Amino acid sequence: MSEKFFRGKIVFINNDKQRVTIEYINGNKTKEIFAIVDEIHQERMIQQKLIKKAHRFLIGDCVKFIIKKSAANVFFADHVQYEYNNALEALINQSKIENKFLGYVKIIDEKYFIKEINSYLFFPLEISKFEEPPLETTKAITFKFLNTLKPEKIKASLMNHTYSADFNAIIKKHKKEEPIKAIVKKVTSFGIYLELENSKIECKIPINEALIKMKLAVDDEVMTKVIHIASDRIVVEIIQ
Repeated sequence: MSEKFFRGKIVFINNDKQRVTIEYINGNKTKEIFAIVDEIHQERMIQQKLIKKAHRFLIGDCVKFIIKKSAANVFFADHVQYEYNNALEALINQSKIENKFLGYVKIIDEKYFIKEINSYLFFPLEISKFEEPPLETTKAITFKFLNTLKPEKIKASLMNHTYSADFNAIIKKHKKEEPIKAIVKKVTSFGIYLELENSKIECKIPINEALIKMKLAVDDEVMTKVIHIASDRIVVEIIQ
């Protein structure tokens, strides 16, 4: 086959096999062809300087490719290169007006995704380490987009989060300005690692002169105060 480039649109993705189906027109006829777009193939193209970086393919991606024939005499698409995605661009533009969408939770290879209800595009779901993972159901849930300025890194985040009981207990103590007992789990030259009272929540305090003077050891009990709390981070300080 010649190195002629064809253009088409991805109409199906098998995430398990990292295989896509591309619909294209050849000789006024609509045809379909498959391609493997896993990390190995994309790394090969980076080394060949065909692309600058790997791409996470989505349904609706407009791509260019060449057609090759395998040893088993089967035609397939190779050198698949992303060009644009009108559906993705429409979602990003909509998020600038109102960043609120409906979708379904999907679990693929133990990873969480959101399938947007209208475009059927899949987006990685960002889940806080303090958050209870959502269930995969047929009920649509609301979510928002993250990293919209970098479409190749776009992610989804739920609008309504369910946090662990441990995290909620820490929030209550923080609001009441109550001290929290912690256990020293690890001591390094860079910081002290603590496990907060009656929970599996761990925090790290960067090493400083005051901590060095305390000569803390593993299993020591200390009293702490939360000075900052967010959905993915808790910052504490040791109180004397």
